Amino acid sequence: MPVPCHDRDTLLHRLPAELAALCAPQGHDTFIWQGITLHCRPLPLGDSLPAGHLELCLLWQPLPQSPTALLVAGDPASHQQCRPLLQILAGPEQPWLYCGPPGAAGLCKRVFDSLFYLAGPALAQHASQQHGAAVQIDWLGLVRQQQQLADKLAALCRHYLAQHGVHQLPDDAQSVLNSFRQPPQQQAHYALTLATLLALALELGDPARKLFDSLLPRTGT
Repeated sequence: MPVPCHDRDTLLHRLPAELAALCAPQGHDTFIWQGITLHCRPLPLGDSLPAGHLELCLLWQPLPQSPTALLVAGDPASHQQCRPLLQILAGPEQPWLYCGPPGAAGLCKRVFDSLFYLAGPALAQHASQQHGAAVQIDWLGLVRQQQQLADKLAALCRHYLAQHGVHQLPDDAQSVLNSFRQPPQQQAHYALTLATLLALALELGDPARKLFDSLLPRTGT
């Protein structure tokens, strides 16, 4: 028996009854609305989907009072057709972010989840201070974990760029930064800009990472 998709159920519960009745659940993580198939999960990078498919990913915020964000990817025509539905799924007065072609929403979700994970210890320390408690954090171990996560992020971004024909990072980092500064809603392929910026930043950070490695205590010494 298929396991229900938590993200799909969360999204469908946001719809009024008359609109939910027009959505036809398929499998355990998709539903169909006006002929458009909406996948409520990150799609594998490199998968080629025909027109009429959208990828929806919920971005769960690290703080309870923060609203969830909706990331969307797919062909532009399907995105435009589903705008009325997406406005309701995103929540009252909450915009959604169109990330690019299929796979782009999943890439952005993985990146943002990783960044939230990196910020987790600082958030935990802040919360404990507000409640008068003290949290002891293994900062050395945390930095090691951050290095490992940074390596995985770099590989993920490189893979995404290669899937879209980018095999060499641009020499002009300033132009990439200027593109990233454009409002995300105005970018046709936000995930590509994000992946390029992160790949550049992580590559520039490699000398600092090697220096830190040289300062770490060696096992058995």
